[in-house]
Amino acid sequence: GEVNRRWRERLARHLVQRRRADLRVYMDADTPFPDRLTTERHYDLSPEYRAFLERVLAWCRERVYDPELDARRQRVQWWSALALLRAISSSPRAAAATLRARTVALDGSSPEEADALGRRAVLDQEEIELDGADATPGSQSEEEGDDAGRRRLLDLAREAERLEGRADRKATEVVSLVKALVAEGNQPIVFCRFLATVEYLGEVLRKGLGRDVTVECITGALHPEDRSRRIDAMASAKARVLVCTDCLSEGINLQGSFDAVVHYDLAWNPTRHEQREGRVDRFGQSRPVVKAVTYWGKDN
Repeated sequence: GEVNRRWRERLARHLVQRRRADLRVYMDADTPFPDRLTTERHYDLSPEYRAFLERVLAWCRERVYDPELDARRQRVQWWSALALLRAISSSPRAAAATLRARTVALDGSSPEEADALGRRAVLDQEEIELDGADATPGSQSEEEGDDAGRRRLLDLAREAERLEGRADRKATEVVSLVKALVAEGNQPIVFCRFLATVEYLGEVLRKGLGRDVTVECITGALHPEDRSRRIDAMASAKARVLVCTDCLSEGINLQGSFDAVVHYDLAWNPTRHEQREGRVDRFGQSRPVVKAVTYWGKDN
């Protein structure tokens, strides 16, 4: 009412918003804040990966539109399909892990509850706990309880595993991207969505970058203290690359050892990207410019 309005007007006379430009030179003191250089790079699916994606899409449509399912099971299948497609877009290893695991987190007692659980698990909503959220989702449900259904899923999982290496252009082409950043003197963090993708990409980068570059992998499977110890141990390496999930998008200071971010997997909530980039683009960063690269699939 009128009283609240008067208090708001009184408060507004004393409210001060300081931005970086205001703080860089303030009261005869220089405060170092970096500038952010953002770029984009894209990749194309290989014919083998495209064919696999089309087969999984057909299977997903078959499950979601099964006329024998009630409304609750249809919603569970819908969100499970989205989670699976996201895992396929992440890496062959995340796809295989998803195809081999049972769906547990996306279930619910009603269509509305299934939708609520699905949104939290799939759409990167901020209220979801980051620790433990990087495990791959399952795709096996009650409908795959028969031998034929399980065999079909395992066949798809084995097909996904065969895509590791040359057929996975997303992984092979990011090696040159990261190698260029390292050659320019940057120390990048590569953010992935799933634990399985971090492990896989770590292997790819170690092989592609060679012994002179230290590559470390950190996921939610590690205790927070172990994460800090591993990051501290990297500080002495002349060239270093950190591959991690969003378990490091908040909480641990990374600006002292890293100055670039690569979004290997895109989040469906853009706030998550800002959180990632904020790990290096913050007070205490010694580089005048930090880099952020959004890496996306042109045809998936």
